[in-house]
Amino acid sequence: MRRPPNNLRYGVPMLVASFVIFAVLLFGGVQLVKTAPAASAGGGPASIGAAGQPVSATLVAKELHFDKGQIAVAAGAELTVTFDNEDAGVSHNLAVYPSARQTTPGDRIAGLDTFAGPAKMDLKFTVPTKPGKYFYRCDVHPDTMTGQLSVQ
Repeated sequence: MRRPPNNLRYGVPMLVASFVIFAVLLFGGVQLVKTAPAASAGGGPASIGAAGQPVSATLVAKELHFDKGQIAVAAGAELTVTFDNEDAGVSHNLAVYPSARQTTPGDRIAGLDTFAGPAKMDLKFTVPTKPGKYFYRCDVHPDTMTGQLSVQ
């Protein structure tokens, strides 16, 4: 009796093993992307502060995006955000709202007026005492410049 060629004897198990390894790597990559901050919202979170303490953070606007997608801070903290507009000749602002659905001027928790870059301005305000997720954005570019203020 003739033996099957090596490519048939080893090829099918190798194909199955390759498929399993690929599936595991793909699943791991999907989990990694789920936990990473959105690219349009900038980089990772800036964790700052202790309850009631003065804290500061820097938020950079560059190429119509923020460098941070999240700022985490303790409830009731005195927060100073240094807003660095690096986009030459482009106007930006920074406004904090209760949520992405509540973005009228009357809903604003804190904010800066628009100013052209390159320039820096400080936004100083008391963070809400109620823990939760709040929303910040540039009102001039609300589709590409957004983030989350996580109050803990």
